[in-house]
Amino acid sequence: MCETNPGRSAGRQVNAIEGAAISASLLCLVHCLALPLLLLLMPGALGLWVRSPAFHYAALLLLVPLALASFWIGYRRHRRLCPILLGTTGVAGVGLALLPVIGEQAETSLTVAGSLLLVVGHTQNWRLRMATGRPHGS
Repeated sequence: MCETNPGRSAGRQVNAIEGAAISASLLCLVHCLALPLLLLLMPGALGLWVRSPAFHYAALLLLVPLALASFWIGYRRHRRLCPILLGTTGVAGVGLALLPVIGEQAETSLTVAGSLLLVVGHTQNWRLRMATGRPHGS
């Protein structure tokens, strides 16, 4: 069915991007907090991949473009820097956790803190964007 209101369709696309970004941030948080339990419950091969650096780099490759897109779209609409600052600090924390010089405990702490900052930033971004009530891109 064709969309008769282009502004409504754009709003749905923005909601989908923001929703995907929040989901990716929550997935990072759940991954860090639930990893020990998941490793006990999962078969060995899958558990090894989830613990591998490749998983973390893949997650970061998903996280960065989604976060950048959603925060940029939100900023264009509400013109508030706080969500962007929270989000970019969160992305930086998740990225820093992947540095080889970071120990395992610091890696977990940085990833959890970064993920929490991302979730808070995305939530603020979403709320501010919805509160403006202006059409997308205005």
